[in-house]
Amino acid sequence: MTSKAFAPGHITGFFIPSENLLNMEEIGSKGSGFSVKLGVHAEVDVDESGWDIYLDGKLTSLMVVEKAVSALAQGGTIRLKTELPFSQGFGMSGACALSSALAVCKEMDHPKEKALTAAHVAEVFCRTGLGDVIAQSVGGFEVRMKPGLPPHGKIVKKEEERDVVLGITGSQLITPDILSDPSISEWIKLAGEGCMKDFLPKWDFETFCELSRRFATETQFIRGDMDDIFEAVEDHGKGSMSMIGNSVFLVGDTEKLNDILKDMLGPDNVYTTSIDNHGARYM
Repeated sequence: MTSKAFAPGHITGFFIPSENLLNMEEIGSKGSGFSVKLGVHAEVDVDESGWDIYLDGKLTSLMVVEKAVSALAQGGTIRLKTELPFSQGFGMSGACALSSALAVCKEMDHPKEKALTAAHVAEVFCRTGLGDVIAQSVGGFEVRMKPGLPPHGKIVKKEEERDVVLGITGSQLITPDILSDPSISEWIKLAGEGCMKDFLPKWDFETFCELSRRFATETQFIRGDMDDIFEAVEDHGKGSMSMIGNSVFLVGDTEKLNDILKDMLGPDNVYTTSIDNHGARYM
């Protein structure tokens, strides 16, 4: 029997990485972001012959997925269909791991919680992200109040009905390289703590966009061409850099934002979606 699952993409606006702990279930990040309806679809057939992973039709090696599913079953075939690019701040590695793990759990009649644990531990181990999987499991517009998996971590979400325009502004950023650099981590921590302090009393989407932009500037992640985009769209919406990628997210007049980004970046580099309030799920 083939089992299917879906995990949404995820945009992080600002975050604070947790300290280096031995228990991977406690590692993660505090911060805020939102899930989107473009994500990853997984189809799984479980057997005992080792894992074959197909990514958009091509047999591939994807460590974060293999580590997640190997904690749940001996082997099988996984077919993944991605709707957004990798290494651009859209949580695709986490979505691949979580959707695959969910489909395996459905096939094996395991509880969903096992999929979340396996996917989160795999992502932390591979350094492809620190909070995407936990956020993708619940969906919506979320705040990660404490890092790590529950009961160590704490995440709270609101449902938010918004269209979102995403734009790719440059080449991929390699997340493990960035998250493993101690000096960069210190910048992130200081900027993230300030944003969280100012965000929590309000917790609304407009403040989230403003603080995300501040975070991108203070960490020096933001590039000059992104500032050009924000200047071009300031009469029609607002947004920031997607953490951590050469990409932006924008909300406001969707049609205008879409047209401006297509003119500036090319049609193939622009995606229109909306917030996913449901989170990862069986299909």
